[in-house]
Amino acid sequence: MNLHRLALTVSLVCALGSIATTAEAARVAPKGKVRVHLDTEVLSWTHGRPYYEPGEAPDPANPRWNVIGFGAGRPVTIDGNPVGGASVIALGVGYGIHRHLILGARFGMNLSHSFNRNNNPNDGANDDSQTAFVGTFTPYLEILPIPEGPVLPYILVRTGFTGASLTTNDGPNWTRSGAMAPLLGVGFGAHAFVTQYFSIDFGMTFDYRWVHGIGGRVGGPGVPPMPAPVWGRTAQAFTLAGTLGISTWF
Repeated sequence: MNLHRLALTVSLVCALGSIATTAEAARVAPKGKVRVHLDTEVLSWTHGRPYYEPGEAPDPANPRWNVIGFGAGRPVTIDGNPVGGASVIALGVGYGIHRHLILGARFGMNLSHSFNRNNNPNDGANDDSQTAFVGTFTPYLEILPIPEGPVLPYILVRTGFTGASLTTNDGPNWTRSGAMAPLLGVGFGAHAFVTQYFSIDFGMTFDYRWVHGIGGRVGGPGVPPMPAPVWGRTAQAFTLAGTLGISTWF
């Protein structure tokens, strides 16, 4: 009999806790709150083509590239090196400036320095190294049709850029290349609140990037003076993605 009463009491407490949590989530209103979030891609498709200057004859082979990705916890494509390579997981921070608006930005960076060494004093590669950098900054605006509730649908508008550089050192001489991609994106999704302070975020996004590059910059005591290279547009690409993220609100 006592065990039956204990089980009934535990069930009642759990039910009341569940009701309280649901009620707490139902009262969520982002206005005046800070949002800190991480986003990942579950599924994405990126399609790109080279850019041709006005009057430039296009390649008759019509080159193009496609990248399809799937998997939990993947970095967001627009945060990666515009010409391929290292990616970052950007941190997002937003603020509810109005009951229907959240203004924020996603940002991140990845700096790495690599070098191989051995004990052979005659190996010229012992003074070689590479330094790579990737950085991303994407301001965004979320429009909330429903300003309060346990599930808040949103419409997303964002713009920003991702940049990268690669420096290869051969002793005191170096070669540096770079890439930068301004972007414009839209999307939609929903914040599903587990508690008043935590939500799971689902979304679909479409981003278009204009890729620019610069290469051939060299320097060092063993390199004769050369004309400085200039930035130029090299490609354009779009990414369609399904995203999954988490947010804390306070």
